[in-house]
Amino acid sequence: MRQSESTLRSADTPAATKRTRARTITPLFPLFLLETLRDSDRPEEILEDEDVTVSLPRRLGLSDVVMTQIRHFQGEVRSRRLQSAASMMDLVRLVVRRPDAEEIFVQAGRRVAQHAWEQRSGTMRSALRITPTPLTRLAARRAARRLFKRLVGDGQLSLARWPVVLTVRQSLTARADPTGAACAFYAGAFSEIMQLHTRKRYRVLHEECLAHGAPACRWTVEIEG
Repeated sequence: MRQSESTLRSADTPAATKRTRARTITPLFPLFLLETLRDSDRPEEILEDEDVTVSLPRRLGLSDVVMTQIRHFQGEVRSRRLQSAASMMDLVRLVVRRPDAEEIFVQAGRRVAQHAWEQRSGTMRSALRITPTPLTRLAARRAARRLFKRLVGDGQLSLARWPVVLTVRQSLTARADPTGAACAFYAGAFSEIMQLHTRKRYRVLHEECLAHGAPACRWTVEIEG
């Protein structure tokens, strides 16, 4: 997989490099990002005798390299082998070159949150359906904290109570993408984990972004409607 040639000045010190290379991120991050990339590049309809390699222009998500990487990260998930922030930033730099990058990040974030929800016991999920809203918000906030601890790598995480505000200092998505589009990954995960726990739809506001000069990335959720 070809890596971006851009470098991050903020990670040039030995201490910063050591933190970035530490393995702290769930392999579900790269797996779901690559699977979303693959699924977005699949044609909606394939005729019976159609040769996709001929009839369609080459798409990154359908390349042999991406397929190989998906199989690799499937193995990493089975082995529960954590990934480094540096390797995730390289992957982010690859995806942000696409015009539909933001939507891919949103959907990948939602997939990570859905997976976390599915890992909860059926009893817990059923109980949340009849739990009063204030308690479901508390459960959602706790679940969001658990999830983001596995996603932010060497970033520093904090979550305010209500409205739930997520703050990440040294966000790897913002450091890897100067446009800030990759931060949609965290926004997608944030809105989905809140919705699954409270049964309400949320809009996520990315109010501040490290990529745009803010001291940290900050997201706030608002109930839609």
